[in-house]
Amino acid sequence: MGEGGDPRLAGIDLATSYILGVIYDDESLTLEMDFHLLDAHPRYQAPADGEDGCYRKGFIRFADLDDLRLRKARPEDGREVDYSDIYSATIDGDYANISSGWGEIELTAQSIQIALD
Repeated sequence: MGEGGDPRLAGIDLATSYILGVIYDDESLTLEMDFHLLDAHPRYQAPADGEDGCYRKGFIRFADLDDLRLRKARPEDGREVDYSDIYSATIDGDYANISSGWGEIELTAQSIQIALD
């Protein structure tokens, strides 16, 4: 799981999950995710041969934003970046700080919703 002890992330390892998309406007930010589920998660299923783990699509939606800071990554010339990689993630209470190939996201939000498809 990412740093912080948010119970909504129990059984999810954010550091080995992937960001599939980032959607934001004046009131919310949504991260489309491929969550890496650990065996403690109720939706966990043992990976098939050749799979790296149990992954499930879903999202994290931050709404009623009090503060939002985005710094999009700028890859060096000629260097490929995997925008989906998560380098570190903290979600604790109404605060979130996520560093990824996409960039840096830091925010406070009145509503944080985490869901699996």
